Amino acid sequence: MIVAVHALTGAALRRLCRTRRQAFALGFVSHMACDMAPHRDLEIPQEACLLGGALAVIAGLRGLSSKEFAGAVGAVAPDVENLVGRMLDLPDEKLLLPTHNSYHGRKTAGFGVQVALAAAALGVLLVGREAGGNGQGI
Repeated sequence: MIVAVHALTGAALRRLCRTRRQAFALGFVSHMACDMAPHRDLEIPQEACLLGGALAVIAGLRGLSSKEFAGAVGAVAPDVENLVGRMLDLPDEKLLLPTHNSYHGRKTAGFGVQVALAAAALGVLLVGREAGGNGQGI
């Protein structure tokens, strides 16, 4: 899954959490669920640019200390393993997360699922603002 999609999904799921710690944890768990969908990864420079853009949007909309940003960081944290694996050209069997050692390097035909998931998550972020609260929690 494109790492920016993980970030947007983790940010949107924060609505299910009361604290930033919970948002981070749910974002982390959501990573595995998202990786199970058919997807295609991009090259590292493209992934980095898209991730930077997604995190900037989330920070701009909700702030760096928000539950949304914590959820986004939690959702992208597991991809550190993918980054290291790709940089060191590790075989799939060496990756620890089940969705990484099963799907690492697998390509599918398109990006449709990822685009739909990113659009839905962005929609939640744009229209799901809480009235009168900053939603930051600890």
